[in-house]
Amino acid sequence: MEAIIQASPAAIMLLDPDGTVRLWNPAAERMLGWTAEEVTGKVLPAVPPEHWDAFRHSLERATRGTVLDGAHLAGRRRDGSAVQLAVWTGRVHPANGPPQCLSMMVDITERQRGEAAQRFLAEAGGVLAGSLEEEETLERVAHLAVPAYAETCGVFLEDESGGVRCVATAGGGEPGEVPPPGLAVVMRVIQSGRPETRSGLSDGDPTSARAGGTFAYLCVPLQVRGHTLGALTFVTSKRAYDAQDLALAQELARRAALALDNASLYRDARQAIRLREEFLSIASHELKTPISALVLQVQSLMAGLARSGAQFDPERLRRGLERVDRQVKRQTLLVNDLLDVSRLSAGKLELVLVPLELGALVREVAERFEPEFARSGTPLELSLAPEVRGQWDRLRLDQVLTNLMSNALKYGRGNPVRVELDVVEGRARLRVKDGGIGIAREHLPRLFHRFERAVSERNYGGFGLGLWIARQIVEAMGGYIEVDSVLGEGSTFRVELPHG
Repeated sequence: MEAIIQASPAAIMLLDPDGTVRLWNPAAERMLGWTAEEVTGKVLPAVPPEHWDAFRHSLERATRGTVLDGAHLAGRRRDGSAVQLAVWTGRVHPANGPPQCLSMMVDITERQRGEAAQRFLAEAGGVLAGSLEEEETLERVAHLAVPAYAETCGVFLEDESGGVRCVATAGGGEPGEVPPPGLAVVMRVIQSGRPETRSGLSDGDPTSARAGGTFAYLCVPLQVRGHTLGALTFVTSKRAYDAQDLALAQELARRAALALDNASLYRDARQAIRLREEFLSIASHELKTPISALVLQVQSLMAGLARSGAQFDPERLRRGLERVDRQVKRQTLLVNDLLDVSRLSAGKLELVLVPLELGALVREVAERFEPEFARSGTPLELSLAPEVRGQWDRLRLDQVLTNLMSNALKYGRGNPVRVELDVVEGRARLRVKDGGIGIAREHLPRLFHRFERAVSERNYGGFGLGLWIARQIVEAMGGYIEVDSVLGEGSTFRVELPHG
């Protein structure tokens, strides 16, 4: 019997009813850290003081014949670390003396940690799935690990400029304060896509001093679909983090990144729906307006003919037909914009590149606009370098020029419009300047986006597609388009294209 106890892989000990150790096998020494010499004849040291009364009561029950089958005990090791034990205890009768308790203990710490981690992740999944709002999701992510796995948790996201900002925290700290381990560690994790850990810091470390003592941290990347969105940090001063904690943090980060990605996709979908609804509303208005004007002009001309017959005033007929022509052209431009959106969205924009002298095309478009500029009292000035040649799509560049000159006329408030063409560093540069209403700085980044505009569609009309289409055309020909503008002072659009 003695040989079996000594060879057993489970911790086995013989205890008096008051907890005094009489037998302590090698497995108990390996599990709890004390040698047989250190504990024999002494009260069992593995039971923390706060649990001692309950443990002694269990021993008393065992000596009365009750078998304790797999009872849970929160114990401690010789080094002070916590250990979770499953304890089986039964009564034994020595040849001489009172009954004693034979206890067998199994370390279930890792099993319980694994079960707790699975419960935590299952709960976290439910919490993260409960919202598709990005801000709410961020707050939920930050609060998930506190206090079970961290005293402080921070969520960091990469911004458009390549910097990093703390977007949510839980577990203390001053408002606006970046929680440990700090932005330098977070930046490294985001850039490398690999986690960083530290079990503790020296008291002399400035970050540690600010946090009020030594601490451990985990910093793991938030990654989804091969892209790093940001990072998640766990910080605690109560214990060291180990490989199991890291695995838990990485799995939480994976689920959090997926939730954030879903929230972002949901936001983009709502924005797309809003833009679609707005576009349909504007499109129905814009397409209906020239049709209504056409109907009125045709009805007016037909009524005049009915009244006057052969005596109908030719000048009145000419003016009426000019108005009809303008509305037809406007309708044609609107329909062409819609067709271009369809082609570009399907990736079917085809270019027909031919040798072209750009100055001649600019003059041609300008001549087409002369009546409209004259009617609005807007001076049009041309400054064109000779022989600016290249391989370009004539019809598409005509479309770009038409859009830019139309915008200059529409938003120029009657101030002079100047069109300049020259060659700079081997590239053809076209500039269209107006002295009109200008564009606010905050609107410039989105000006070339689809369905975007810097002014109210009620006052100026349009689909918000012209500049987006112009950008697609120019970039397809290897060039770029940009704008400089000051609100109230006018705008300058610049197109640059490969020359020669």
